[in-house]
Parts: sequence; C-alpha cells; structure tokens
Amino acid sequence: MKLRHKEIGGALGLLAGTTMGSGIGFLLGWHSYDLIVLVALFGFFGIAAGRWAGSRIVFKELP
Repeated sequence: MKLRHKEIGGALGLLAGTTMGSGIGFLLGWHSYDLIVLVALFGFFGIAAGRWAGSRIVFKELP
C-alpha cells in the first residue's frame, strides 16, 4: 500500500501537534484534563495543517 502525500502530512502533523501541545502544557504546569484537552486540540490542528501542507507542493519531492 502506498501512502499519499496527504496521509504522510497528517501523520507528521499529528506528531508535531501533540508534541508541541504537551510541551506547552508542561511549561504551563497543567495536569490531567486540561493537558489532555490541550494536546488533543494541538493534535487536531496539526493534522489539519499537515494535510493542507501535504496537498501543496511541500511533499512533492518524496518518491
């Protein structure tokens, strides 16, 4: 099965978004439910941004 550029972008966006969300939550000192909501929101925004970037020329150089 060959991955499309949107799927690769979405996966990378999820990884970047959740990592950024957990880092910001750590810096703010948030715990439990607040942190879960923050990481989930950043993950969804990361997926959207990654799929948008995947549909553009960003990933066109990959085989």
